[in-house]
Amino acid sequence: MFDLSLFGLPIFILRKMQIIPNKLYLSITTFIINWTTPIVFFMPMVFSGSKIYCNDIGLLEETKSKNSLLLSNHGSRIDWMVGMFVGFSRRLVVESCERIRVGFVCEALIQFMPLIGWYRKLVCHDIFVWRSFHRDAPTIRGNILDFHSANEPRMLFLSPEGVVVDFGPKDMAYVAACRQFCVDQNYEPFDYVLTPRYKGSMTLMQQVRDCQGPVVSVCVAFVRDGKLLNCSLLSPDRVIPDIYTLNQGVGGSPVDIYIHLKRMNIAQDLKDPKRFMMENYKEKNEILAEWDKRTAAGSAGDKDWMSQFDKLDTHQLECILYQIAHAAVMIIVALCIGSLGALFKLFAILFGLVSGCHTIGWILNSTSMESVPFETGIKSIALALQTWRGEPKGSNPKIA
Repeated sequence: MFDLSLFGLPIFILRKMQIIPNKLYLSITTFIINWTTPIVFFMPMVFSGSKIYCNDIGLLEETKSKNSLLLSNHGSRIDWMVGMFVGFSRRLVVESCERIRVGFVCEALIQFMPLIGWYRKLVCHDIFVWRSFHRDAPTIRGNILDFHSANEPRMLFLSPEGVVVDFGPKDMAYVAACRQFCVDQNYEPFDYVLTPRYKGSMTLMQQVRDCQGPVVSVCVAFVRDGKLLNCSLLSPDRVIPDIYTLNQGVGGSPVDIYIHLKRMNIAQDLKDPKRFMMENYKEKNEILAEWDKRTAAGSAGDKDWMSQFDKLDTHQLECILYQIAHAAVMIIVALCIGSLGALFKLFAILFGLVSGCHTIGWILNSTSMESVPFETGIKSIALALQTWRGEPKGSNPKIA
C-alpha cells in the first residue's frame, strides 16, 4: 500500500493526464515493480521453505531475454506469483540472466481487489478481460502496443483455462461440461485440467510477432509431503494452492513447485487454434497424471524422474535485504512527516482487515481463495449473495 500510494497512484494519474509519456510511465513502473516484487513473494515462496524446480533452464532464460508469451495450466491461485518470481530472478541456477517485467492476462474482477489488485491495474498495466479473448481483442491489442511502442520487454502469462474450479455444484457442472467437450472433440476427458479457451487466442500472438519471441507451454505441479496438490479435478483430496497454502510452509510443510516448459511452434496464420490448444492441454493432462501416479507410488523423488529438473536459486539473502531496505524507506518517510505512530497503526489495521476478511470468507464458503489479499472474503460474499437470491451455491466460472 505504501508504494502504491507514494509512487504508483501519482505516476498513473500523471500518465492519464498525459503529463508524462507512455514510455516514461512504463520505465518508472518497471523500476517500482522490481523494487516491490521480492516484498510480495518473500514470505510465501522463500521464507516458507518452498523449492522451485524447472525442466528447461535454457528456454526459461530465453523467455526472459525478449518479449515472450507463456500459456500455463491453472491448478492454483498463485500461478502469478510463480511468474513474478522467475521474471525477477537475475540468476536462475548458476549463469546470470535478464530480469524482465512480468504481465498477466487476467479476469477483470482482479483489478478491483484492494491493494494487490489495484497495484496490478495502476502499476503493472496488466490485461484485464471481461468476456473472451475474441471480444476483448481491442483491449489486448492496445495493451501490447503500449509496451511495444515503448520498447519495454515483458513476459506475458495467461491461463487459457480461464478459471479455477472449487467443489461447489457450479464448479462440478463446469468440470463435467469440459469433460464432455473433450469427448465431443474425440479426446479422452481431461482429469487434471479444464479445456482451454481458444476463440480469439491468436490475438495474443501480437506479443511475439515483431521480435520472434518464444511461445511457451507451462505446466506447474505443486507437491507437499510427497503428494500432488493439484491432482484430479474430481478427487476430494485436491488442494488448490493459494497464498495461505504457501505460507503454511513457515513452521509447517513447504510446497515444492515443479515447472514444466515446452516450446510451442505456432504459425502466425494458424487456422485451427482449437485443435492446437486441445493437443497442448492433452500433454499437460498427461504430465500431471504422471505426477499423480508417481506421488501415489512414492517414486516422485526417484533419480530418473528428478534428473529432468534444475533447482532454482531462491535468492534468500537478496530478498531479506529488499525487506530491510523497504522497511527503512517507510520508517524514514514516516519520521520525516511525523507519522511513525500512524504507520504502525496502519499496519495493525491492514493486518486486521486482511485476516478478518479471509476468516469471514472461510466461514461463508469453507475454503480459501486467496490469490490476492481480500479475495476469499469478497468472492465468498458474492457467492453468498448468489445463494440468497436462490442461485446454486458454488463458484461461478465468471467469478472464479
